[in-house]
Amino acid sequence: MPNFPSFAVAPSVEGWEEEAASDPTIRSETEGGYTQTRPRFTRIRGKWTIQYTTMTLADKNTMKTFERTTVIGGSNSFTWTNPADSTQYTVRFLGTVKYKMHINKNYWDISFVLEEV
Repeated sequence: MPNFPSFAVAPSVEGWEEEAASDPTIRSETEGGYTQTRPRFTRIRGKWTIQYTTMTLADKNTMKTFERTTVIGGSNSFTWTNPADSTQYTVRFLGTVKYKMHINKNYWDISFVLEEV
């Protein structure tokens, strides 16, 4: 399984989001107006929204190759180390990676969502 590439810059804390990938709760309403709940599954997977700002063209190309050739979008999983707690997770891309060029064309902002496998 491939590892997520390392870059010259760290992810931006401003664009950082972390949440559960889905809500496992099954809800059933009764005739008496009560709601019964139970978990659909016991494992709650993580989901992270990550943004890198002012990445060099070389780092952008490394990311693009990793996304499109190594893991082929969200098709294959990879090992990613969460920079917030240094824990390793097996994840995949949830959707496409977004690349936004700065005005001077030498730097890129990159954002993507990872989902725990």
